[in-house]
Amino acid sequence: MSIKFTRRDIIKGGICTLGIAAVNPEVALCGPSRNQLRTKVTESGSTKEALAEPLIKPYQDVLINGASLPELTLCLTFDDGPGKTSTPGPGPRTVELAQYLNGQGIPATFFMVGKFASDLPDILPQVRSLGHLIGNHSYDHPSLIEYSQNGGAVVSQIAQTDGLIRHWVDAPAVFFRPPYGAWNTEVASALNANLTASLSHVGPVGWDIDGSDWTCWRDNRTPEECAANYIQQVETHRRGIVIMHDCTADLDVVKLANRTFEMVQLLVPQLRERGYRFVRLDAVPGVAASNQNSIRLALRGFSGLYVSPQGGGGGAIIVNGPAVGPWEPLVVEDLSVGEVALRATTGKYISPQNGGGGAVLADGPAVGLWEPLDLISFGNSQVAFRTITGHFLTCDTSAGGVLNATSSSIQPSTVFTYEYLPFE
Repeated sequence: MSIKFTRRDIIKGGICTLGIAAVNPEVALCGPSRNQLRTKVTESGSTKEALAEPLIKPYQDVLINGASLPELTLCLTFDDGPGKTSTPGPGPRTVELAQYLNGQGIPATFFMVGKFASDLPDILPQVRSLGHLIGNHSYDHPSLIEYSQNGGAVVSQIAQTDGLIRHWVDAPAVFFRPPYGAWNTEVASALNANLTASLSHVGPVGWDIDGSDWTCWRDNRTPEECAANYIQQVETHRRGIVIMHDCTADLDVVKLANRTFEMVQLLVPQLRERGYRFVRLDAVPGVAASNQNSIRLALRGFSGLYVSPQGGGGGAIIVNGPAVGPWEPLVVEDLSVGEVALRATTGKYISPQNGGGGAVLADGPAVGLWEPLDLISFGNSQVAFRTITGHFLTCDTSAGGVLNATSSSIQPSTVFTYEYLPFE
């Protein structure tokens, strides 16, 4: 039996009339075998296809550094803010620091702690308006290794802070720096296994140059002495990501003694005299390539088979792929916090017809009224997608595994496991 669906007329960015699309799920199950279309990999590996390349994950296993920067190029970063001091003398001064750097034509990156961003939300738009990048530095500033080992949910540390800073991040992705640089493969895996925490994120961002400004304030040393420490470190490395602290997240006595604003005013002129130039974090080679708001992956249904837009997109979608071949890769586009769109290999979008409640086709020419999906992450690399009508994308085993949007609640058939894939 042929089922007809009226294609909606309004798409984002304009009006178009696309008429009527007819789909016969029974016929869609026929046609050429997807296995006939997949390139095989020889035992010698001489005919590897794109899917055999290393997987691209948002959170890497090791800290990202600035070794790829040209000589005499620095990226200034500041941790533990935002902070504010209303009286003369020492203390955190995030806005004043951001203003000074802007006046010097230096774009910096401020890795902010969620609990401080919650307390001082007015500082974030000021920092962004001055041309600086805001990054995520967790909510409570724990060592994520220790936090995870003691039962803490590392995803919550990123998600809570995202909710506070995301609107003020002037980049496609949110850069994440772990407190203390504490990082291991277990922490990376936990974050990569939650699509909400990993989509449009880049991390872990480390550093190359550390003059230990916070220890200067702890030990009652002068800004001049601290600047000298940084000059020595910079001249040793000649390039890289520099870490400093516009505030302190874990030692109030050090926070109150912070003099980084004064120190930076001494440091910058000396660096300029030595010929150094400055770039923002998202301009660091290598880092810039990861700065995107999409992820390429494959989705596996509860049946163990993969979501497979037939022909790579343009019509029916069946959860019948035995492996990841040319039809299965999907690009998840980050539309807004918690909202995504899925794009097939042909460039067509996964489109719940009439917004949900029935068939789902891979025929959307753009992201319009029907394509946005609420992303629900469970961890363990499992997700569900809710349409604008409140229905979930569902693997309908009674219809041969056809993907539809008929379930109004989360069921085993609405939960999908994702696997990261490289971008071609």
